[in-house]
Amino acid sequence: MIMISLTLIANCSTIISQASALFDIASPTSSININKFLTYQDSTLGIKIDYPAGWTHELHAGNIVTFLASLESDSNTYPAGLGIKIQHLKSKNISLNNITKIQIENLTQNHPDFKLIESTESKIGGNSAHKVVFTATDYKKNERQAMQIWTLKGDKAYLITYKAEPEKYAKYLPIIRKMLDSFQFTR
Repeated sequence: MIMISLTLIANCSTIISQASALFDIASPTSSININKFLTYQDSTLGIKIDYPAGWTHELHAGNIVTFLASLESDSNTYPAGLGIKIQHLKSKNISLNNITKIQIENLTQNHPDFKLIESTESKIGGNSAHKVVFTATDYKKNERQAMQIWTLKGDKAYLITYKAEPEKYAKYLPIIRKMLDSFQFTR
């Protein structure tokens, strides 16, 4: 059970980082209108979320979906992204507090430069959740600021990760908040 929880956070962070590799070549940029959102719904994952028009979304193996911001003219990597990972748990007896301890420990072990900025109780999709905000270097040696929110529903853990270049974190945060506010469980 602990191993499942440990892989939950690592897998989502890795997928978001790996998804950025798709955008390591120059491509046209598009401006983001914070008022124009599309809806992503996946009946298999049991989720629904709004995301900005112009962002790319992809479903990955292992119950992971990513949403990546369009490239900006000053960069050849994505400036921000949001990933959602759904993990089936072997037991419903694990608590949100236990998951929180494991996730923070995992972040500390996997990122030697991990710096916790915030750790608070939260809500997502009407569910009690926990949120952390931190900085760390990703596997491509890029410094990132990130927010992770995790919650439990039934026998599943949901991990939502927002990751951005530190200087662009605040710029994309209103968009991410709108996405998070729209998040719903559909079953």
